[in-house]
Amino acid sequence: MAQYFFDLLRDVMYAVRMLVRAPGFTAVGIVSLTLGIGVCSVFYSEINSMVLRPLPAARQPEALVALETLSSYPYFERYRDQISVAVSTSAFVGPVPFSVAFDPSAGMKTARVFGHLVSPEYFTTLGVEPAIGRFFQADAEKEGTAPVAVISNRLWRARLNADPLVVGQVLRLNGKSVTVIGVAPKDFLGVFPFAPADVFVPVTSGASIAPELGGDVLHARDLALFRVVQRLAPGVRLAAAEAALDAVRRQLDSEGGIPESERKGRQVQLLSASGMMPMPAERKSITYTFMAILMGLILSLACTNLANLLLARGSQRRKEIAIRIVVGANRFRLVRQLLTESVLLALAGGAGSCVFTYWLTNLISTLKLPTPVAFEFNVRPDLSVLLVTLALSSIVGVAFGLMPALATTRSDVTPALKEGGLSHMRGYRRFGIRNVLVAYQVASSLMLLMIVGYVVLGYRRTSHVDPGFETASLYLLELDPAHDGYTAEQSAKLLDVLPERLARLGAVRAVTLAEAAPFADFVALPNARFSAPQPNGDVQRSVVRQRIGAGYFGTIGIPLARGREFTQQDMHTQPMQVSVQAALVNQTAARELFGLENPIGRRIRDLKTTKSYTVVGIARDLKPEFFASTPVATVFVPLIVDAQASATTDVFAAFNNGSLGSAPGATIVLRGPSGSDALNAVRAELASIDPHLTVFNTRTMHEQIGRMNSVIQFSSTFYGGIGVFGLILASIGLAGVTAYAVARRSKEIGIRMALGASQNQVLRLVMKEGAMLVAVGTAAGFAGAVLVSRALSSTTAELARALGASTGDPLLLIGAPLLLAGLAMLACYLPARKATEIDPLAALRQE
Repeated sequence: MAQYFFDLLRDVMYAVRMLVRAPGFTAVGIVSLTLGIGVCSVFYSEINSMVLRPLPAARQPEALVALETLSSYPYFERYRDQISVAVSTSAFVGPVPFSVAFDPSAGMKTARVFGHLVSPEYFTTLGVEPAIGRFFQADAEKEGTAPVAVISNRLWRARLNADPLVVGQVLRLNGKSVTVIGVAPKDFLGVFPFAPADVFVPVTSGASIAPELGGDVLHARDLALFRVVQRLAPGVRLAAAEAALDAVRRQLDSEGGIPESERKGRQVQLLSASGMMPMPAERKSITYTFMAILMGLILSLACTNLANLLLARGSQRRKEIAIRIVVGANRFRLVRQLLTESVLLALAGGAGSCVFTYWLTNLISTLKLPTPVAFEFNVRPDLSVLLVTLALSSIVGVAFGLMPALATTRSDVTPALKEGGLSHMRGYRRFGIRNVLVAYQVASSLMLLMIVGYVVLGYRRTSHVDPGFETASLYLLELDPAHDGYTAEQSAKLLDVLPERLARLGAVRAVTLAEAAPFADFVALPNARFSAPQPNGDVQRSVVRQRIGAGYFGTIGIPLARGREFTQQDMHTQPMQVSVQAALVNQTAARELFGLENPIGRRIRDLKTTKSYTVVGIARDLKPEFFASTPVATVFVPLIVDAQASATTDVFAAFNNGSLGSAPGATIVLRGPSGSDALNAVRAELASIDPHLTVFNTRTMHEQIGRMNSVIQFSSTFYGGIGVFGLILASIGLAGVTAYAVARRSKEIGIRMALGASQNQVLRLVMKEGAMLVAVGTAAGFAGAVLVSRALSSTTAELARALGASTGDPLLLIGAPLLLAGLAMLACYLPARKATEIDPLAALRQE
């Protein structure tokens, strides 16, 4: 055993010397493996962070499941009674915003922090123990008791300086005093920490603490706000739990009188609750498939490039290997020596890929998504990612170093010992293995280039923004008075007088309010269904409903196609009044609801809220969001505070559909004269109205569009880099094989030139072989890219939008193969040009 390790050490030392003597070969091999393995490690780190990494601080997180859709609290209570299915069940609403003052006595300015509204069983279900103090208890946290809260460990350290006496301290939460009773353990940021929670408040606190709890939500069967999380009982399978809970759901639907037609699509489906975010099975399979395809192409390109480099290097060492065989070295010993070199090369590439992975994942993790809800995309690698990277490097070194090692040690000793041992006259057929590898490199590179090109060009094309209005001097600020302690009446009064107060400022030329800023999302998802009466029956359409204030289109600078805008009088209509409210529709909605008829003065009805509206104007069709290739039917209704103060959406479901979700509050949209300091003037005016009013997410319209573009730009650069990487690897492989062919056929070329062959004839001879490899690889890669892109576009609407906008693009269909072929032929040309410089006399003397 000692002798074996001694021989292994000598092999390692010898391999290091040989790699140092060939710096070009070593550098190309390490760089290609660093990028190839590194990109795959980044993808794995994303999957690990989103799905595989267990929930921090939770006990047996693999037993945690969550309902895919939101439920009402009465439904949760019935699910909680199914103790044969789950040993513990909890529910929460989140993420929800809180305005927090950490030192109320000092009049400290409030900060906007996100958290969860939780049932008392929340922490018990998760199996989390407090770092300090206690968690909620069912017998202690009851309706009418003094409000309490639990804070996260990071909030305790960042805002309260890790005060060990924090238990019992009072915070101002949404304008109300709340007592801290505990601190969560380190790294725990709630269920699904993709949207982290720093404050936890029991659902028994009431609407005075959290407006989301208004409207008797704890007893309303039809108000689905709560995400249910369960800890499955030992031995209970996921399918059995789904069947049991679905039986309860059907019974509740029947008791509630829900029509049979509305029960479709309400079937209970459970997801793992131990990951970063809830991901439906179909979404998970799509993510895995897309990443697996890219990882397979990238890694196979890097590995075939390594195999080609080792084959070419082995051919240059045939004489050395032959001499070592003659003096008594056995083949196993030589194969082990060559494998040691390839494994060292792969491990060096693996070490480089660890650095590359950490750098790129850190860059991704620090990327701030322009979301109304605080999302944290922490994909930094952990120990498992590093171990997978090193294991992958070792496998690559052995698997793709073995074939070149066997081929090199299979050499015929006698011709190899001759000085002209490389001058076999049998040219093209001698390179079958290498030709297959290079053709595969070309095909894989083209597939990779076209697939990422489809995605990049598709996203760029659908995300191209032409606002249709002047973005200069347009400013955005956000308020959420309901979470600053305002009642619905106080919020309505504030937002009623706010436009008038701000319009008096000299730095403000026009001002309005809106539920959300223009271009605040990537996709425009229908969120309402409206009907319009017609002679043959009501026409029903799914639309995007937007709540806006008076003078909205005039402020952003878009004239209406017909009719009038909302006036301040339209804003004064209370939502509970019987009177019909005004509404605007865009041209697409007008066409879908009324056809060619004039919609002005016609009635439309929101089928969910049953409210009726009178159409008073038609807005021009604009691109609604970044990834919308065509205008979407949109209905604009007045911004009524009561209707949106407690609005809560399933942000995870929205994100899975490509949306950034929404958060309660209102956006102030104002236009100021060029060069004016409008934002500071507005902040000062808001402080004079209420110094405790939290103003957040302040930016210009140009910055708003820039934030959205930054995410698209990063994704385009990343995927574009992958395509360039594939091109480089394919070019390196072709150049290496062509150079090897020239070296092997130097005597043949010398004879041809001695017999009168011109340099152009020799050039064509060498280039012909490269051209054939390029042609075969291009044809195979083109067919593969088309098939894969069609398969991917059929799996998800998000990829369908991107791929559908670019699969017929001649820039890709023609440009990508031509680009690859051009670079590949250039890679062939350089060594082929060198072949024309062979001295016939020198080549003929080699024997």
